[in-house]
Amino acid sequence: MGTRQLRLFQKTLAATGCLAAAARAAQIPLDAARRLKDEPLDAPLPQDGQDDVDHAVAALEAEAVRRALSGVEVPVFHQGRECGHTVKHSDTLLMFLLKTLKPERYGPGRDAGADGPVRAVLLDIDVSAGEEG
Repeated sequence: MGTRQLRLFQKTLAATGCLAAAARAAQIPLDAARRLKDEPLDAPLPQDGQDDVDHAVAALEAEAVRRALSGVEVPVFHQGRECGHTVKHSDTLLMFLLKTLKPERYGPGRDAGADGPVRAVLLDIDVSAGEEG
């Protein structure tokens, strides 16, 4: 692993407190992240600002993944009183992440007249519920 990856891992871990998010940001396996979490940096960080941008992007990516997969807790009210909580997931963030990570599968489809292969879509839908019997 390079110094840049280690720095990104440590900065993300310090900002989010989440080992898994830091591992994803630095693109390293979780078991390697567990070994690295207490390792000090050997060299001082450059002051060009690029590491700050990388850090901010990694933190935003980690938060987007967390909101899409784990959701956020929101209060539930009944007759004006808070009676519990529920978890709200962000389907929009989930679709954005899928389209970014797997554009060949989740990206926009191609027009029939466009050059290149046409992407086939298989819909496995039970239509029997719509039939009158």
